[in-house]
Amino acid sequence: MRLAKTLLDKSLEWTCIVLLAVIAVDLLLGVFSRYVLARTFVWYDEVARACFMWLVFIGSAVAVRLRGHFGLNVLVELVPDPFKQAVLLITPLTMIVFSGALVRFGWDLTIHGASQSTAVIGMPMSWIYA
Repeated sequence: MRLAKTLLDKSLEWTCIVLLAVIAVDLLLGVFSRYVLARTFVWYDEVARACFMWLVFIGSAVAVRLRGHFGLNVLVELVPDPFKQAVLLITPLTMIVFSGALVRFGWDLTIHGASQSTAVIGMPMSWIYA
């Protein structure tokens, strides 16, 4: 079980690395096409946007897993000592509720996006919204 979690964590981290590399190469190709070839690739913007959205959500999942997400420690320090433990319990509960809302409304958006496609490359919007 622990090995499966480690493999999943590593695969998510590598997915983020690959997405970041794709964004970098894609944007470099866009700049190259615009300023060197004097003819802009029309697809580079859509690819970069889709990869960036996926990078944000997968990267945030990795950050939460590694406990690298930010917290409002300044506010926690302002709370009197007897209530700090309760405040520290609220943080994961808030994240669970927020994640649930993202899944719920994200599912609706994904279903809605199945009937739409991107303007240039024709990729279904549901792939991006997923």
